[in-house]
Amino acid sequence: MTAPEMTAPASGAKVRMYRQGLGDCFLLAFPPDRGARPRFVLIDCGVLLGTPRAKEMMRRVVEHIAKATGGRIDLLVATHEHWDHLSGFDQARELFDALAIGEVWVAWTEDPEDEVARDLGQQRAVALRALHAAVRRLRANGDEDSRQSAAELAPLLGFFGDLGLDGQATGIRGAMDYVVGRGKPPRYRTPGEDPLPLPGVPGARVYVLGPPKEKEYLRRSNPRAGEAYEARLTLDEATAFAAAVLRAHEKAGALTMSPDEKALAELSFPFERAFRVPLAEAQRDRFFRDLYYGKRSAAEPSWRSIEADWLGAASALALKLDSDTNNTSLALAIELIPSGKVLLFPGDAQAGNWRSWHALQWPREEDPDNPVTAAELLGRTVLYKVGHHASHNATLRGQGLELMTHPELVAVIPVDEEMAHKPKGGSPKGWDMPFPPLLKALQERTDGRVIRVDKGMPSKPKKVPAAEWKRFEQRCIEHELYVEITVDE
Repeated sequence: MTAPEMTAPASGAKVRMYRQGLGDCFLLAFPPDRGARPRFVLIDCGVLLGTPRAKEMMRRVVEHIAKATGGRIDLLVATHEHWDHLSGFDQARELFDALAIGEVWVAWTEDPEDEVARDLGQQRAVALRALHAAVRRLRANGDEDSRQSAAELAPLLGFFGDLGLDGQATGIRGAMDYVVGRGKPPRYRTPGEDPLPLPGVPGARVYVLGPPKEKEYLRRSNPRAGEAYEARLTLDEATAFAAAVLRAHEKAGALTMSPDEKALAELSFPFERAFRVPLAEAQRDRFFRDLYYGKRSAAEPSWRSIEADWLGAASALALKLDSDTNNTSLALAIELIPSGKVLLFPGDAQAGNWRSWHALQWPREEDPDNPVTAAELLGRTVLYKVGHHASHNATLRGQGLELMTHPELVAVIPVDEEMAHKPKGGSPKGWDMPFPPLLKALQERTDGRVIRVDKGMPSKPKKVPAAEWKRFEQRCIEHELYVEITVDE
């Protein structure tokens, strides 16, 4: 398919949302400091695991990006390690190889020199290995409850791609490693650092909002949940479960635990080593043989056997892992100069990430006593990339959407409702994306200017004047492969 090169407005920016399915891929074009060629920013490039013909679609998207940019991306941003944001870097690797890439930005949580980042990555890897091992164990049990539990886990694990033979998340880790490797060197972005220039763009600067460095914010991944990540591998309900699963699979010869995983497994036992009874010995012991392993009568049902029941904790761990990874999203506010209009790209940031923004301040050169705040940036936001496909838990209300009061606000949602609503494990209606109350709030806040991957351009609400809606439509282009909007200065 032929594709003309993407142009940039004389001032401001163009934002192109690709329509590959349930996943994020945004191409932005800015007027350059010199010459006629626009400067291009690519934020994420992925689609949900299980999407029909996913590789074919992602290759089509990347081929289009290559032609639209003339073969060069000036800034590549990868927000976080989820397959629906990074799969294209795996599925269309050789096409990305042919692209020239300037700077690469990722969150500080990807920095191998950062101790907390290393610990977060280690904990995520342990949890993933444990969850995939739990799925294998549940499927092997053969009973209906176990099969149902395995089916509930599989869609959540799809956010991390496939595992290799060693149980490591080779798909998602390989995609992020590829992105980081294209940076020379990569820039690990930290919230609150001085506003950053966009490469070759005099009319824009970037405020890094998240992910937070503070542990108390990283823990708040879900507004309804409690703790999430720890600064190191410590024993809690989730890590104890992970250690137990990994130990069981190591004993079965299915994997080899790392020293850290073995130390964690040792802590997970309820008794000191001197008081433990090995399984083989218990099966020979008369007490256990008669009261536990012996033949059961109808009056002694199978509830006394708990060999597989503990695997039920896997669902809670999978949900936490999914939310916690979202909470490490690189969240950026791109300010257009001189108008001050803001393009907000929060990745899939969840509660703690959003809340942490309001503790930040940036000095203002022309007015040192009046620093820039997150509330001000939200108030100047004219384009909001809605987090996590407009799910219920990735857009804060009082500290988020209700602060977005600019009269030109437009919301763009990378959602495919049909794909989201397909049955997934124990949820016959799939995922509630977009979440109806949030979608309604977005429509009210934007006067109907909500652009979706699956539905494209919205229809004019009755209350909006025709002339006003026409001005909005004139700034937009709807194509089978993308929807594009021009943000004027």
